[in-house]
Amino acid sequence: MSDDIARWLEDLPADAPLVLDGESAYLQPASGGAELGAILLREASDAQLEEAARTGFQGARQFEAGLALRADGALVLSQWLPQAESWLDAAPALEQLFNQLAMWRMAAAPARARANNSPDQSEQRIRALFAGVQR
Repeated sequence: MSDDIARWLEDLPADAPLVLDGESAYLQPASGGAELGAILLREASDAQLEEAARTGFQGARQFEAGLALRADGALVLSQWLPQAESWLDAAPALEQLFNQLAMWRMAAAPARARANNSPDQSEQRIRALFAGVQR
């Protein structure tokens, strides 16, 4: 990590959102660590939650963050970071969180034509789940 990025993260208050390339992450310090996350959907319908439960497991197997439903109804990607107290402590996990977020955003994008014209079933489910998601 560059010195400039380290200084930026060090100066960012832990309770302030981190905004990068149009995406926003949050850090919620607590006893023994912090929750790192990003909002996928501000309000999720029952159908979206059901589909997220079905398709979210595969994403959690490939990445450290998993899907969660907050008390306010937002569907988020989040993970627990033991011993983290600041954005600088969360820096190693940030790239992976944003990579996973990008994967979900790509799945939500309008369908592209495929060479073999047979879209993958799981991709169709994820696309349907996040249809209409806005950045």
